[in-house]
This record gives sequence, C-alpha cells and structure tokens, in this order.
Amino acid sequence: MTQSTNHFDEMTCLMYLEGQLERSRALELSAHADSCLECRTLLRLLERESKFLTQVLLEENESVPARLLSPPAREKTSWGWIVTFGLAAAGAYTVWTGIEQVQQQLGQAGFGEGNLLTMLFFGGVFWKGWSTMTNFIEILAISTLGILAFGLLRRSWRRWTTLALVMSALLLALGLPQPAGAAEVKKVQSYVLPKGETVKNDLMIFGATARIDGTVEGDLITFGQKLTVNGHVTGDVISFAQSLAINGQVDGNIRGFASMASLKGTVAKNVTAFVQNLDVDSAVRIGGGLTVFTGDATLDGHVGRDLMVFGARVTLSSAVAGNATLHCERLVITSSAEIDGKAHYKGTRQPEVEAGARLASPLEIEIVKRTPDYAKPRYWLHQALAWGAAFLFGLLIILLMPRFFGHVIVTTREYLFAPLLGFATLVGVPILAVIACVTVVGLGVGIAGVLLWVVALYAAQTFVSVWVGETLMKPEGGGSSGATGMIGRLALGLIILRIAFLVPYVGGWIKFGVLIWGLGALALALFRKNRAEPVSP
Repeated sequence: MTQSTNHFDEMTCLMYLEGQLERSRALELSAHADSCLECRTLLRLLERESKFLTQVLLEENESVPARLLSPPAREKTSWGWIVTFGLAAAGAYTVWTGIEQVQQQLGQAGFGEGNLLTMLFFGGVFWKGWSTMTNFIEILAISTLGILAFGLLRRSWRRWTTLALVMSALLLALGLPQPAGAAEVKKVQSYVLPKGETVKNDLMIFGATARIDGTVEGDLITFGQKLTVNGHVTGDVISFAQSLAINGQVDGNIRGFASMASLKGTVAKNVTAFVQNLDVDSAVRIGGGLTVFTGDATLDGHVGRDLMVFGARVTLSSAVAGNATLHCERLVITSSAEIDGKAHYKGTRQPEVEAGARLASPLEIEIVKRTPDYAKPRYWLHQALAWGAAFLFGLLIILLMPRFFGHVIVTTREYLFAPLLGFATLVGVPILAVIACVTVVGLGVGIAGVLLWVVALYAAQTFVSVWVGETLMKPEGGGSSGATGMIGRLALGLIILRIAFLVPYVGGWIKFGVLIWGLGALALALFRKNRAEPVSP
C-alpha cells in the first residue's frame, strides 16, 4: 500500500491474484478492497487480463484448412472453348495469308502500309471487288470471335491480358503514321481552282462539280458528281465521282471510283480505277502500273510498269513496259499495242490479236470453261466454313448476351414489321453514315456506324436460324428452353438456311429476306430495350 494514496499498487494486486502474497498481507488487501472501490476495480481488471493471457498461452495452434494446403486444381477446358480458339486461330491465319497474297499487288498499285484507313477501304473491300464482300464479312466475323473469346477469359488471364493490352497499345502507337497537317476542306456546290493559283496543302472537296486548273501541293480528295483536273497535283488524287477526267499532271497516284473516266494527262506513279467505262488516251504517260476494274475499257498510251485488267470488254493499244495480266470476257489487242514483259489472258473466249501487235513473248491464253459451282469441292468447303463461322458467331452472342438474344428471337415473330424495319435499316444506315462522313467532324462516327452495320448484317442470319429451329423443334411451352436448347436450334436452323440459299433462282431472294428480317428484328429489340430503360432524373 502506498503511503501517499493509501491504495495497493498493481504489483501487489497481481501477486494476490496469483496466490504469491503472504497470508497476513493478503487478508489486509482483501479487507481493504471491500471498502475501497478503486482497489476493487483494479483487482477486477487485473483478474480479467490474467484470464485472457492464460487462455492465449494455453490455446493450441489452429490447423490450416485443407483447401489451402492442397495445390490449386486446374480447371478443365470445355470443348466449346477449344473449338472457339481453333476457329479464331484459323480466321487469323486466313487474314494473314490473304495479306501476304495481295501484298505484292498492293505495292505495285501504290498502296503503302502507313495509312490504315487507305488499307481498309482499298485493300480490304474494293481490292477484289464487291463480289467477294461475303468473304470479307466472314473473315471479319471470325476475327471478331477471337477477340470476344479472349475477352471471356480475361478473369483467368488477368495478368496476361493486361500485358497483352499494354504491348498491343505500344505496338499500335509505334505503327501509326506521323500526324499530318490539316487539309483544306471545301464544301460548295461547284468549286474551281483558277489557273495560276496554288493550294499549299491537301485539298478535300465536297461538291457536285470540281475543276482544278491551278496547282495543288498535296493530295486531292473529292466527293461529287464530276471532277476535272487540268492543272497540276503534286500528291495523290482520290476521287469518288460519276465522271472523272484527268487532263493535267499528277505527281502521285490516282485512285478513281467513277461511272465514266478518261485519262489524257501524265501520272508519275500508279493508277487504280474502278469504273464502268474507261478511256485512256494515246498521249497518256503512266510512270507506274495500271490496275483497272471495269466494264468497257479502251487503253492506249504508255504504262511504265505492269498492267492488270479485270473487265468485260477491253481494247488494248497501250505500250506496256512490264507484264500484262488480262482477265476479261472479250479482248482485242490492236496493232499499235506493245508488251515488253509476259502477257497472260484469262477469259471465256479466244482473244483477238492483230497482226501488227508487238509482244515480247507469246500470249498465254487460258480459256475458262464455265462449270457449276456445286461441282467444285472448294465450293462445299466454303459452305462448311461459312456455316461454322455463322454458328460460332451466334454461339458467342448466346453465351455473352443470352437475355438480349432471347429478346431478338421474340421480335422475329413480328412477321410484317420486322422485315419492313430491316429494309429501312439496310438502306438508311449507309446513307446516314455517308452524311456523317461528309461533315468531316462525324467521320469517326460514320466509319464506326458502317462497321457495326456490317456486323449486324452478318448476325441477322443467326437470329432467323434460331427462329427456324424453334419452329421445327417446337420446344415445350413455345419458348426458350435455356442456352443449350437455343444452341441446338441455332445449329439446325443454320443448316436449313444454308441449304435454302443454294436453291437456284430463289436462293438469293431467300438470303435477302433473311437479311432484312433478322436485321429488322435486331433493330426492333434494340429500340424496345432502350425505350424500356428508366430515365434518370
């Protein structure tokens, strides 16, 4: 007990609780605690702490749960994911081999690898013509599948996904071209660049008619009905017009998309033309190659490199310094024609070669005999791959968005409204996209809208296929029996639709009907979903 406070200290209290205090001293502390609230409280606190420490010291170590000691079990990979990655890899391989096959042709035609937008439009869709648009969509679908399948496993591959995204972004940043200065944009009904005036920049024209009598120190890009170049363009000429006339000098390449086109000037590099009628004058001098996709063409003048023609009726009088590849229905090689390299013709009838034509080597002639497509093994392989790509595309949509997919299947039962809405969407979206692109500010929106429109066109068949399978299999209750049943109906419906598409004469109409029907069902489901969502105040 301290002298100043007449209370027992903590050490004495601890000895009392442990039974180590003398008997007389213990009796004195016990009697004091009965009358002293402070000492009695101290004893209770020390007793409680002592019991707690004793329990902690005597408690046995807790055993580690067995689930933590056992090594992590490796999850089994479903066959569906194996097929998904297999087809995605096949799609990537198809894209890569396709790029390798046309890489040399792209280089000869003047397409570089620095402009991604140019490669997309000129190397992807227009290069082989609109007849191979279906193949392009299928490759796009398979590539999209690979991206979606990789996204499904992002939880398991979180670290690898992060690393892949970082490296992809770095490579993309390194591969992008250096930003160029902003082009001079003209939006007028009729544009004229007078002789003697110079535009020291790229020139982009949106208007009905355009005439260049002066000088453009850069690229010339036009969207309109008619373009006439009488002056000098130091860069490339890219024109989307009904009528195209090049009478002056172009130091770069020419990319022409027109109904009628005529060349009477000088082109330092290459010319690529997608036209209905093409007339190349005898005074024309083309420093590079000439690539033509046309209906009727009259070719004269001088071509500094190779000549490649895909057309119906072609009359060739040009002097070609390189090789000539001629794929057409009817070919006439006049007496003024001169080909320094090899000449190859492929068509359905014998070409007409006049006596005065000067060919460095005999013309290689390949007569194509028209045989039904169904008689070729490649045709059936293509059908099988098309079915597999469509099935896998629909499978991923079902796995990723099962509820939304079910909503679209419900809207396919709108037998009148869905096809009408689909036809309006089929025609209206490209028009709106072109309007957005013309505004320049909406160029990204327009391109994105076209890409989404293409994907929606491909997805239309999957929705109608499930409806067909549902009609034939007739699930109980008239509705969906889960994702598994929906996948089975998708497979069956796609097989039936692929067979229906092959029917002569009516197969194309069936495909068109499926297209607008599925597209309308998708648009209707999106509209109802957005309308049903509550608007936040």
